[in-house]
Amino acid sequence: MKREKVSFRIEKAGDEDLKELVPLYLEGYRGLEEYAYTHPDDVKAYVDWLRRRDREGIFVAKVGGKVVGFVAGDANWFSKREHKKVGAVHEIVVLPEYRGMGIGTALMDRVLSYFREKGLHTAELWVGDENYTALEFYRRLGFREKGQYNYWIRMVLDLDGDSKGPVSSG
Repeated sequence: MKREKVSFRIEKAGDEDLKELVPLYLEGYRGLEEYAYTHPDDVKAYVDWLRRRDREGIFVAKVGGKVVGFVAGDANWFSKREHKKVGAVHEIVVLPEYRGMGIGTALMDRVLSYFREKGLHTAELWVGDENYTALEFYRRLGFREKGQYNYWIRMVLDLDGDSKGPVSSG
């Protein structure tokens, strides 16, 4: 669903941004709790883990200085299924009221560019099998399904297939 565009910017997450990610995560996963941490302490531990995995790979979307979305990429991830280092998208969340405005696509464009800057050739992510909106979003970006484990679907993207990254569809 497309909504009226808003002016936003994507930037590397600073220390001051990280504390905003816990409430954003909890709000963003409302209705999808079966795929998410639901206690603030668990989310904080998860955000800390994301930061430790790849501090440079966390990007935020801001509207008027307010963090409305984030993506956590990991350029240090070794995929057992791909048998090589890949760019792992561990998390992407956009507040519900800001969805459909191109923010999620812009966040993904930025993290995929980051993976290319790090010399990676493949991006990988896992998505809940009944998270139909996210599945369609990733398909539009060029990800393809490449296996399933329990209720998680693994999706991959060839980062060399398009040197500019996914086409932003707004």
